[in-house]
Amino acid sequence: METAMFFGLLSCLILTSSAIPYGIRTYQRLIVPNLTTWTLWTIIGVSLLVTYSGSGAKINVLPAISGAMNPLIILVLLVVRRERFAKLGAFDLICLVLSLVSIGLWYVFRNERGLAQYALYASIAADGLAASPTALSVWTRPQDERPLAWILAGLGYLVAFFSITEHTYANYALPAYMVLMDIAIIFPLVKYRIDKKIALREWC
Repeated sequence: METAMFFGLLSCLILTSSAIPYGIRTYQRLIVPNLTTWTLWTIIGVSLLVTYSGSGAKINVLPAISGAMNPLIILVLLVVRRERFAKLGAFDLICLVLSLVSIGLWYVFRNERGLAQYALYASIAADGLAASPTALSVWTRPQDERPLAWILAGLGYLVAFFSITEHTYANYALPAYMVLMDIAIIFPLVKYRIDKKIALREWC
């Protein structure tokens, strides 16, 4: 249990630190996140936290806490910068509805872990839909994002595997998904910077 706690706290620390470079670059306007997208990600982050906890996560819930807090930090920065909401498209609405449905499923089945895990899978699906435009855009415009924050996030969720004490599909689902999604975003960003021989300071 002490080992699991160590890796849970380490994962949480790495994930929290991933918000620092992204937040700084956002404040400097060197990265221009979409306010609507990050509002959705904040809602989805909360749904992931709630449903992951309800699906049996114990110490390994710590990374999900950072996963919920990080988009909120970026959202606050965007509000401070007085960014404006873009109109919600059909795709955004689907993500929003799916995340709210997942919270509803968690509430209904919160005392039945076997059924509560399906609320988690709905939250993961919502996050996947919300993240897919970013994952696709970095392949065509890798200069618009910087890889350090995504690398730290992927590393944080990789470490999270070692904080799992109950070996169930539900406990592995969230970190496995997050690592794969981060890899899909990291690869084109890193490849572009290596091909262009961009200095490491520009990776942050």
